[in-house]
Amino acid sequence: MRSSLLGSFCFLTGAIAAPAAFSPAAFDQNRGGAVLKAPEGDSFASVTGTFTVPPLTGTAKLSLWVGIGESTKQNIVLKGGVTYDATYSTFAAWSPNMNNVTVTTSAASVAANDTITVTVSVESETSGTVVLENKTQNKKSTQVLTAPLKFDPVRLTALTADWFVQAYQANGELVQVPRFGTIAFTACSATLKSGKSVGATGAGTFEIQGTSGQIYSKTTVTADGISLARTSM
Repeated sequence: MRSSLLGSFCFLTGAIAAPAAFSPAAFDQNRGGAVLKAPEGDSFASVTGTFTVPPLTGTAKLSLWVGIGESTKQNIVLKGGVTYDATYSTFAAWSPNMNNVTVTTSAASVAANDTITVTVSVESETSGTVVLENKTQNKKSTQVLTAPLKFDPVRLTALTADWFVQAYQANGELVQVPRFGTIAFTACSATLKSGKSVGATGAGTFEIQGTSGQIYSKTTVTADGISLARTSM
């Protein structure tokens, strides 16, 4: 089964929120979370975040991931995290070309209620590293990933740090966002190429929006964490 962990994004506003503003910066039909934009003239070297895997059952399809994107448009993202599609697995990938997914479950297995820390680093314009640590099971995976050849290195600008909860599609199925309760990314931080470390403060939020305009999530950003609550549908 080929699945899309990234899907199509729907940007209804054009800018990420300013550092002091936590109102929604964008809406999407299948994902919620936050995006931190690098200061002018700088870019991200690494990003990290920790989350607890929610208990999911049935036909739910969900991914939780941390990543570095080329810009607020999220056309190129290096990321890693956990997916659920009947069973749990861990992964590292360049998106949106999901032929480049590296499944890391054998090294870093995962189950509901496990605590996972993901650290994504960009070493160059064409390569990066994804480290997944299962703190509960004391397991770790380190993957060095080379960008797909079709990606123009000039575009790998590492201008955003990302923390997301995302439903995805498989075999053309419509996106169905499961009721995952509240998911918190804690100990969120990022290191800029200038050497400065920053927290999540100033990140713009993404909210899940239905086709009729209803909002089905509530994202809250604090200095070191991002909380995403799934509201009623």
